[in-house]
Amino acid sequence: MRKVLMVDGGNLYFSLRERGLLPVSMEAVAERIAPGGRKRFYTAPFRGHGKFLTALEKSGWTVRILRTRKGFGEEGVDVALAVDMVLQAAAGTKEIVLVSGDADLVPAVEAARALGAKVTVWAFQGELSPDLARAVDEVGLLDGLPWKELAYKKAV
Repeated sequence: MRKVLMVDGGNLYFSLRERGLLPVSMEAVAERIAPGGRKRFYTAPFRGHGKFLTALEKSGWTVRILRTRKGFGEEGVDVALAVDMVLQAAAGTKEIVLVSGDADLVPAVEAARALGAKVTVWAFQGELSPDLARAVDEVGLLDGLPWKELAYKKAV
């Protein structure tokens, strides 16, 4: 079974920062919620994230940085993620694991499911759109993950 993890990076980053859960190991998160899947990370360019994004790429993630006219901001991330989700399903991906709570992704989820993909969404409970929760096959709550175990640990 082909599986892909698709992370709305800005959505996740700001949720983790708000909860004081940074820094986290994206590799550990990926293994916890989508073991063995291909990994895709979508983000707008944020100052200071260059090393983080480079490290993701070096560890096998596909990173999509969506540039905006002003150079910084969140425009385009949801659209790129939505288009890629439908393309992944059309290409035969059987399982899509989405990290986002954004209702804007509902049409893409519905299309992916119509193409035969099982879609699971992971989000923090207070940030999961009820419409998105109804559109997917399964919901996982990030609130319940062992964040201390998922913390980024620098090599010594």
